[in-house]
Amino acid sequence: MSKKEAELAAQTKALPDIFAGRIPAADLAGLRSMAGGGEWGELLDLLVAVLHSNRVPVSTAEIDDLREVLSGWGLPTDALAGLIVRE
Repeated sequence: MSKKEAELAAQTKALPDIFAGRIPAADLAGLRSMAGGGEWGELLDLLVAVLHSNRVPVSTAEIDDLREVLSGWGLPTDALAGLIVRE
C-alpha cells in the first residue's frame, strides 16, 4: 500500500465515528466492521446511503471530506448532491 493509499484508508476509517451521534447504532456497527476489514468502497456506499435514508444533516466540510475520499478511491461523488446541508 502506498503512502497515499494509507492516508486515504486512515481518512476513510475515521468517517463512521464522525457521524456516530447522528446515524443508527446498527448502521454504525456495520460501518465500523467494514472499516476494520478495509472494505472502503462498501463502507462509503453504505455511509452515504445511511445519511440519505435517515435524512442526516451534514456540514459542507463533511461533504467536502466525503467527496475527497470518494474521489481518492475513484468512486462517484454524485450521490453527495442530495445530502441535507446543515448551516
